[in-house]
Amino acid sequence: MINYSMKYEVSETARLLSVRREKVINWAHTFSSYISKGANPEKGEVRYFNINDIRAFALISFYWDENPDIENIKYLLNSNCQFDDYFIDNFITGIVPLFISMPENIDESSKGVVFGGEFELNDIFSTAESFKLAGDKLVDIAHANLQVDELFQPTIYNYRHATELYIKSIIGVEISHDLIILLGKLKELLKNDFNTIPPKWFENIIEAFNYADPYGTAFRYSITIPNEELYADMTHIKVLMGWLSDSFKRINHECKKFNKLH
Repeated sequence: MINYSMKYEVSETARLLSVRREKVINWAHTFSSYISKGANPEKGEVRYFNINDIRAFALISFYWDENPDIENIKYLLNSNCQFDDYFIDNFITGIVPLFISMPENIDESSKGVVFGGEFELNDIFSTAESFKLAGDKLVDIAHANLQVDELFQPTIYNYRHATELYIKSIIGVEISHDLIILLGKLKELLKNDFNTIPPKWFENIIEAFNYADPYGTAFRYSITIPNEELYADMTHIKVLMGWLSDSFKRINHECKKFNKLH
């Protein structure tokens, strides 16, 4: 089981460092000034180490031998050498989980994202906007770094998925990934609720995505669907996706105003 809390008991710490449990406990006592309070708890309490304790132990283990120079190790810990070592950094990176429990000291300067529990992910429309933004960024990166071929598939996948989510945010979540079916339901809603139809360019974008990738899997799994050769101008696609996004923003606004979201 993944240790999302990053609170390590003695046995797990010993396993990570490939040493015996007794050695870990010895280090906890000998270098108590350099590790957390939980590393040397009151009698009857469970001994836990945090990630910085593990980092300190990693440095200690490197300099530990049959006759360790305790004062030299303390000097290195005082100098925070455990935070300035390439091999220790890689070791710590390898044991920190992909996701971790909510940190206690998180603030506006933190670069992470909180999700799960009381922190819900974005609604479908905002998620569509996120995928569209990702596509925009990939276009910019592709042109700036001459990587159009390398980034074409993830770019178009993001744009296609954004398009699917835009529609579903209006008509309600559907199991189908068929954009033509979804477009039909969107047009029916717009006709019934607002007596309007989308412009031709709007439909063309959706039909083109469906033609090149009818199931939402082609650009994810490198499956070539069209029989004929097609050409994609990434800058042109980005502009059209901007138009599409603006249109869905207006549709979303009107639906919310008249409580027409499904």
